Amino acid sequence: MPTGFGRYTWYYEIIEEKRGGNVSSYDQKHFDSCAESYETEIGEEYPQWLKWNLLERHIRKGARVADIGGANGRHARDVAGKLACDVVCVDLSEGMLRQLKARSMETGKTNGQVPAPVVARAQAIPLADGSMDAAWCYATLLLMPDQEVAISEIARIVKPGGTIILDIGNRWNLGWIYWQRFYKKRGFPGIFPLSGSAIRDLAVKLDCEIIENVPTGILSQLMYIPFVDKHTPLRRLIHKQGQYPDIDGRCSAMLPVFANRFYVVLKKRSG
Repeated sequence: MPTGFGRYTWYYEIIEEKRGGNVSSYDQKHFDSCAESYETEIGEEYPQWLKWNLLERHIRKGARVADIGGANGRHARDVAGKLACDVVCVDLSEGMLRQLKARSMETGKTNGQVPAPVVARAQAIPLADGSMDAAWCYATLLLMPDQEVAISEIARIVKPGGTIILDIGNRWNLGWIYWQRFYKKRGFPGIFPLSGSAIRDLAVKLDCEIIENVPTGILSQLMYIPFVDKHTPLRRLIHKQGQYPDIDGRCSAMLPVFANRFYVVLKKRSG
């Protein structure tokens, strides 16, 4: 067992022993299989910039935080290193977390802050109630038919007054036709976006306040028209590097009902 993962290292050992049940399944096998080729750096297009921007603005330095569905830790590692946070990275894929551990050990000699890996599902996070100052979940919830359960779990582990950042697919977007087929071909049950009203209702149910809601992707759905992405300059036009927000982000803000995703920041009420 590698050293240097702080007081959370033991979580990895516990989940290794007790995971059982439904952890080893089609989704775990899928992400294990692509772990070595999975992107490791945060991109420069607006949606990727936005993810980091939200973390940087809403997470205080030195906080105890959790990255849920963190894969190989491309956000978790930067939060640990740049914000000096105590980070737990939760993911169902052992392959992804092995990549996180390997990369963290390579850089750990010069940067003492490295994320602690935890093999678990977002619907059953093995962390105590109110144990985190903040938690985020990117590019994960859309694949869960029971994502409300996962969001409730994320809210449970965050202390009153803490921050939750979520990447939630919007129901009213044609791009999901493509992704529905994509994931079903790979053994997933489908994708499960939510409407804006469902998100607001869930926030109320969890006793959270929505303090920021950033829509993106209203133009991105056009790239799923056959040949458009590969044979036209559309991507470069709508996701021009260095524009934050880009054209897609500005159009999404004007017509959020048709956006592809919502990046939602919740504040858990103090009670």
